Amino acid sequence: MRLVRVEDAIGQVLGYDTTYVGRDGATVLLPRGHVITRDDVEKLKDSGVYFVWVEGNEESSDLMYEWEIAETVARAVAGENTYIKPARQGSAWIMSSVNGVLKVDIHGLTELNLGGNVLLITRQGMSGVVKDELVGIIDVIPLSMRRSEVEELLRYRNLISVVPFRRRKIGIVITGTEIYQGRKRDLYYPVIKARADKYGWEVTFNTVVPDDEDKIMNAVKEAISNGVEAIVITGGMSVDPTDKTPNAIRRLGARVIAYGVPIKPTTMTMIAMLDNTPILAISAGGIYYSDYNAIDIFLPRLMADLIPSREEIAAMGHGGILPNYRPHH
Repeated sequence: MRLVRVEDAIGQVLGYDTTYVGRDGATVLLPRGHVITRDDVEKLKDSGVYFVWVEGNEESSDLMYEWEIAETVARAVAGENTYIKPARQGSAWIMSSVNGVLKVDIHGLTELNLGGNVLLITRQGMSGVVKDELVGIIDVIPLSMRRSEVEELLRYRNLISVVPFRRRKIGIVITGTEIYQGRKRDLYYPVIKARADKYGWEVTFNTVVPDDEDKIMNAVKEAISNGVEAIVITGGMSVDPTDKTPNAIRRLGARVIAYGVPIKPTTMTMIAMLDNTPILAISAGGIYYSDYNAIDIFLPRLMADLIPSREEIAAMGHGGILPNYRPHH
């Protein structure tokens, strides 16, 4: 590579992508490999580019350039159920090859990023992802690095992977005497069904019961006898006299992992295991905050058999005020 003034680059091969940045965003102005023309000179200068890297007659075998580095490191850090997609401007994308839950080795990511030359940027670990979704990006900062420097980075392996969903069949138990009696329309089913459709789960059992412990218990038993692999129970989760759901779950003999989770909204959530069947019981707040709530945080994990511990749930208080939460005065 040689650095030359744009006027002197006419007829030469551009060595890397040049970028246009404007009010409408950033885009590639001229791609690597483009042969620079006289018309390109003004276009480059209008974008603030007065010098460009062009390909030289000889390339040092000791150097790797940003596009090679990005793909090489991405292939090292990408683990199970991911694939690599080359991107522009010294980047490589890591994509999910399945529906599942994203796992990130935060310690390894931090160490890699401390080096400063190559950065791994990911979606939030333990979040649900779908097939062909972007889950990580490798970005290379310098234009080139010595091969030995790049090889040193290849010790960072499998930093990002996706655990596929191992459960697919969901049972939904809607509680509320007012809904059961037809006084009020249920608004929760569509919220849960939207997640099922997104992640490829199937709702195989769905019922509405009044605020009655025995009826809630019977609905859960019926769901399990119908072969569901996880159960979502809605409503009746606080401490009002009519709120019967937590006690019904306990009476079933379920092992309660958490009742009350440190997130806002939907703090009044219970996570429990009834033998091998996870139960997620969530307060009515998930209706009003239907775009993002405890369902999004916990249900993908339960469906991937990544059952959270009490310690993991306790740590969720850091960042637990979700972006869509609006405090009531």
